[in-house]
Amino acid sequence: MPEETIVKDLMLYPVSPSILYFVDLPGTKCKIIQNNGNKLYCAKYPMLKGLFRKDVDETKKYGRIICDKVAEKLDNFGFFTSDERPEYGISYGISEKEYAYMFELIGAKEGEHLVEMFAYPEREALESKIFFEKLLRKTYFSYILDEKTFKMFFGAP
Repeated sequence: MPEETIVKDLMLYPVSPSILYFVDLPGTKCKIIQNNGNKLYCAKYPMLKGLFRKDVDETKKYGRIICDKVAEKLDNFGFFTSDERPEYGISYGISEKEYAYMFELIGAKEGEHLVEMFAYPEREALESKIFFEKLLRKTYFSYILDEKTFKMFFGAP
């Protein structure tokens, strides 16, 4: 699949809202999670695995744009995802055992789900998740609506 179509191909279906899952990782070596009392909130999205990969320019750029928008809107540091794993260039200190535990706890499938993670208090994590989903829906509509209709609903891209 050519790099410039990855985001579009992954965004062929509308994004359903996710439940916000609580995950406690008491022995984690991840500084981001340690700074939130070893607590993490997660959301899962089927059929979006790979949307935030760091080893592909298109998804790396898209991920940076979305994360920066969430961070700016919520005045925080954004989020990180299961796509940001050692094989994709980053791990944040989360072990594979912790990833496996997290996926099992929230009912996510490794080869299918994108798991979004927030190391904030619950309310801030929820607000970040809601805004993240709004941005994903906007991306989806940018691909399925003609330019005039999209501008009518969302303004300029």
